[in-house]
Order: sequence, then C-alpha cells, then structure tokens
Amino acid sequence: MNDIRFATPDITKAEVDNIGKAAETRWLTNGPIVREFEQKIAKICNASRAVAFDSCTAAMEMALRVLGIGPGDEVITTPYTYSATAEVIRNVGATIVFVDLDGKTFEMDYEKVAAAITEKTKAVMPVDIGGKLCDYYSLLSAVASKRDIFTPSNELQKAIGRVAVVADAAHSFGASSYNAKSGEWADFTCFSFHVLKNITTGGEGGALVWKDFPHFDNEKMEETLRLLGDHGQTSRDKSKGWEYDIALFGYNSIMTNIDAAMGVAQLDRLDEIESKRREVTERFDALFANVAEATPLIKHFGEDYQSAMHLYPVRLNLPEGAESGRDKVYHALREVGVPCNVHYKPLPMMTAYKEIGFDIADYPNAYEMFKNLLTIPYHTELTEEQQRYIVDAIVKAVREV
Repeated sequence: MNDIRFATPDITKAEVDNIGKAAETRWLTNGPIVREFEQKIAKICNASRAVAFDSCTAAMEMALRVLGIGPGDEVITTPYTYSATAEVIRNVGATIVFVDLDGKTFEMDYEKVAAAITEKTKAVMPVDIGGKLCDYYSLLSAVASKRDIFTPSNELQKAIGRVAVVADAAHSFGASSYNAKSGEWADFTCFSFHVLKNITTGGEGGALVWKDFPHFDNEKMEETLRLLGDHGQTSRDKSKGWEYDIALFGYNSIMTNIDAAMGVAQLDRLDEIESKRREVTERFDALFANVAEATPLIKHFGEDYQSAMHLYPVRLNLPEGAESGRDKVYHALREVGVPCNVHYKPLPMMTAYKEIGFDIADYPNAYEMFKNLLTIPYHTELTEEQQRYIVDAIVKAVREV
C-alpha cells in the first residue's frame, strides 16, 4: 500500500474557485481578501482583530518586536519544539531560556517556568504541540506569581503588567479548552497556515491575534504590526499623489490576496475539516487501544477540551535502547509504504544550539519524550483500510526489532 501520504492538505473545488476569483481581480498582493481572512480569523478566535503574515514565524517575531523585546531581555520557551519558536527570540536579540518538560506531557514544567523567571524575563512562549492547548491556567498562574519582580520597559509591557505570554499556536488553530478558543488564552497567539496544517493558505501563511489590553491603544498596535510586516511603509495618500513614508524599519512578511483566498475557503469549511479529522482520530484511538506495541501520546479530546488534531505521535514500546530501535522501525515502515516522522528532536541536540551552550543533558524529560517517538500519517484523506494497515505495520515492525 504505497499511496499513503504522511500529510496532505484538504483542498476542494471551493479553494480552487476562490483562488481563481482572486486572480481575476488582478490584485494579487496584500489587499481586501487578506482583510476578509483576518476578520474571519478574529471572529473564530473571539478576538477583536487579527493581522495576517506570510508565516507563523513572522507572527511570533512581530509579537516580540511590538512588545519591545530585545538585547538584555530573556524569553522562556520549551526545548521541545521546531527551531522557529526559539530562533525568533534570538532574531530580536533576546536570550533564549529553555525550561524542561514536565515528564508526563509535551508541556513545560510550569513550576520550573516560575522559577526561571527573573527581572530580565519579558515573555514566555508556550507551544501547543500536536494541536492540544497547553494548560494555560497553570502557565498564567506561574507568570502571575512573579508579577512583583516584573519591570516594564514600554507602555505595552506596562499595560500587561507581568511577563507576556506569546503562544506558538502553529498547531492549534480551532482548538479549545474550558470553553475558550485558541487565541483567547495567551496575550498574543501566533498561528500557522503552512501547507500541512489543518487550515492552510497555500505553501505558507500565519496570523497574530491578541487581547485588548486596558489603557492601551490597541488600534495603534494593529497599525504598528501591519507596518512591521510591510517594510514600515505607510499607505499612499491618493490626495497627495505618489507620496508615502517609511514610518519604521520593518520586514517583508505580508500575506497575499491569493494566499488569503485559499484561507477564506478553508475557514468556510472549518467545521467540515474538523469533523473529518475527528473521524480519523477516533479510528486511530480505537485501533491503538488494542495493541501493546505503541501508545498514542496525545489525547485529542477530553471533557473540557478539543484539540486541533494536527499530529498523531506514538511511543514505540521497545526494549531499552534509546533511538536505535525507533530508527529501525522508522526504516521498516518506510519500506512498506508508511511514511513517518519525528516531532521533534529537542533543540539542545541541534548543532546551532549546542554551539551557543545548550546541552540536552540539562533537559532529561525532553530527551525521554523524544526517545522512541514516531509521528505517523494523519490527515483527512486516510481511509479506514489505510489506518489499519499503518497500525498493523507498526505492530509488526516493533515486534521484529
């Protein structure tokens, strides 16, 4: 069965038609369809406004920049994530501070988060791995516990009144917990619409939503975020002809009308896509309930929450032996047409991070989570037959290690 894909976007004629209509307008760059997409994002997230970018990475960096975070500041995040989460901290000139996982989940140990907060800490960046929201109650409690040592360095930080929470929600658009959507929990929430995310704007795409902060001009902040994403260029005043200004130093991170056209069609189908992913998830959950060789690592549904269902990682129940057994299973599965991946290799194991002083020995829980983990195919086009084949292939490969 060699037609199984690891992941694939859920695209229908609706997306194709929307892109065609956008192309016919001849307005292909940032424009009115982007504004429509942003309005839909904000409505789904129960936010008052949203700004679209060309990636989640850009959204995260712009959030840090609008917060005024830079050299001399510290930002706490998890070592168990893709490099984008940490690299934006370094890109703004701040210091990366990793906090290990709690030993049970993909989340940071929130007691250790509180302990890691110093007078230099300006933000914490949690990651909603696989689509399941973090325990934001515990995280917000941790940052609130250090409110007394927080010294704001600009008006936005003063309005927040504590270390800011900037969520890497690349995996969790549409997820919820305790009746609050992804986008309502953190001070800033950054989404990805990469081609393999549940909702896509094509090849890349991202968006940022935020809370309305008291005693702060949120409209002005929206304007600043838009300027940051578009070279700092102000709109042309038609009454003055060609004239425009560069109001600040920015970046080329805008979303295009073409990308937004696909995104609008995807958002209109959000309930349908979620329903299809839920069916796939429930079938995998039932299939793995009957095997001992692998254990799912994310429970995507609970009494008080629903995941966005982005990744399906499993623990291979192998004899002790670190990654060697996992790698044998990985190659065995590929040979029988089951593409897999590993989400994620902890950042302290990567060359660039080792070169600036990080050591995986300092993050044992992150390493234990990584060890013998595989991420299996997971998307709306998987058939029941394919899912049974995947699980059977995993069982056989583990038994043969």
